[in-house]
Amino acid sequence: MVTTPTALLLHGAFTDASVWLRVTARLRHHAVPVTAPANPLGGLAADAAYISCVASRIAGPVVLVGHAYGGTVISAAGTAPNVVGLVSIAAYALAEGESVRDLERRFPSPTVAGRLGETAHPPGTGHPFAGLARTEAAPAAAWRTRPSWMLLAGADPASSPEAVRFCARRAEATLLEIGDAAHTVPLSHPADVAELIRDAVRATT
Repeated sequence: MVTTPTALLLHGAFTDASVWLRVTARLRHHAVPVTAPANPLGGLAADAAYISCVASRIAGPVVLVGHAYGGTVISAAGTAPNVVGLVSIAAYALAEGESVRDLERRFPSPTVAGRLGETAHPPGTGHPFAGLARTEAAPAAAWRTRPSWMLLAGADPASSPEAVRFCARRAEATLLEIGDAAHTVPLSHPADVAELIRDAVRATT
C-alpha cells in the first residue's frame, strides 16, 4: 500500500511552531499528514538526535522540513531510516564537520550574522545559543543520501544567497528562489512553501 509521507516541520531558533500555521493549513487541505514538534534548541548535535528520534517514531515515511536553524538540524537528523526527503527553507545544508560560520566565511556575510553575538540566546535556553548554532559542526549530512529541496529567500538578512545556492548545488537539490521573500517566508509566502513541500512529498511517495 502506498503511504503518503508525513511532513515534519521544524522551526528555527528565534520562533516556534506557529511559524508553520499557514503552511500546515495548506498541506492538510491537500491531505498531507503534518507534525510540527518543538525544536529543543540544545545545540545542533543534540537537536538533530532528538528530531531523528521523533521522525523514527512516526509510522511510515517522513519528509523533514526545516526553517532557518531548523534547516541545519534536519540535514543532520535526516539519517533516520524512514526519512525519505529533506526540504530546507531559508536555511543552509551543512556538510559533515562544517559549521554555519565555516560556510559563511566562504561567501558574503548576511546582514544579521555579525549582530548575533556569542551571548545572545532565545527565551528558555540557558546557554549562548546563537553563537553555538553558528559554530557547532554538523555531525552528519543526510542530503548525501536523501533527495533535497531548498527555498532561497532573496530578501533574507539572516542567510547568504550565495551560500544557499552553493548548498543547493552541492546537494543536487531542487532550488526555488523567491526574490522578495524575507526570513519569515513560511508566513509571508505560505502557498509557495507548501507547494515546495508537496513537491517533495509527491516525489517520495
